[in-house]
Amino acid sequence: MKIIRLVLLFTCIILLSGCWDKKELNEVAVVIGVGIDKVSENEDVYEITAQVIKPQTEDKGSELPTWSVTAQGETVISAIKNMNRLSPRRLYWSHLQIIIFGEELARDGVAPIITWFERDRDSRAGSYLVVTRGSAQDLLNQKIELGSIPSKAMSDLLDSAEQRQIIARKVKLRDFTTALATPGIDSSVDVIHPKVIRGEVEAYEVKEVAVFKDDKVVGYIDGPEIAGTELLKNTYDYFILEGACPGYEEELFAFQTTDFESEDELILKNEELTYKVNIFLEGNLSDQTCPVDLLAKDKMEQVEKKIGEVVTSQIENEFELAKEMGSDIYGIGQKLRRSYPNVWKEVKDQQNEILAKVKFDIQVTSNIRRSGLIIEPTQIEIE
Repeated sequence: MKIIRLVLLFTCIILLSGCWDKKELNEVAVVIGVGIDKVSENEDVYEITAQVIKPQTEDKGSELPTWSVTAQGETVISAIKNMNRLSPRRLYWSHLQIIIFGEELARDGVAPIITWFERDRDSRAGSYLVVTRGSAQDLLNQKIELGSIPSKAMSDLLDSAEQRQIIARKVKLRDFTTALATPGIDSSVDVIHPKVIRGEVEAYEVKEVAVFKDDKVVGYIDGPEIAGTELLKNTYDYFILEGACPGYEEELFAFQTTDFESEDELILKNEELTYKVNIFLEGNLSDQTCPVDLLAKDKMEQVEKKIGEVVTSQIENEFELAKEMGSDIYGIGQKLRRSYPNVWKEVKDQQNEILAKVKFDIQVTSNIRRSGLIIEPTQIEIE
């Protein structure tokens, strides 16, 4: 028994040897966000800005809780090596929350950039990936009113998009690299702008999506059309649709979904491609500007029909806008490759021709459950 106990004791000592790769916080500089730009004067040079969390001190005062360090290099790793020359602590990337591409870089191509983020053992594949219209460094260094850490403020803006009922792609590094490596589909990612209020930048705004063709931004889509891609993902449970009130085309109603399901299928018949989409959604009337009882049977049927028209137009319009840019953000080629692999082999290099042949067959079933806390709108009660 003594021998057995000794063997067990030594086994436990070996197994409980501690964390061999531990990182003490007072030894590293924790990077929470990174912005990447192309140097205008030299197109072969990248400029990388890392936003680092400062160690907490007792006397904070008005000092910003972050420090930004910027360096240039012909590759990502060379720029990071140059940043390490400036930082008294080694940059630590395991808590990276957001990667920002400046517009000039994004239009030039981002494939050479993301390789390091994929390979580095400390980097996070779950970091959000976004584009900004101007300089990534400028966006990252903006001081905003609500949120002392810019990178976290932008990350939170995407994290809570569904709760705030706004449309956001919420594309992560792993999603983007997967799309790049998958034939027949292109990416679209969120665009973040600095928001000027009272003459100064006070907040960030998620507005537009950047449309990629392979690894390059080829254009932008704004407005209600950007909901099209999200409607096809079957992950869009809570959102608001607006449509014209029946009989009052200048007035609007707002429909807030509480349940949403979608199915799609690409059908090839007689050399014609039909993209068949079935959507079911139900929810509540949350607002209206027209003085009419939209819960009356005849009006409710018209509203439900209008909801279907709005959903159909958003899907078709976004597809058309992306198609004009030569981008397949709906993954029509990917669906063709999966369902008809022999056909895909023959036409895989003819993306524009494939997209031009696609016709939509969209069936929307909508169901209004209730109208919130009241039955009749205030306008009717006043009358």
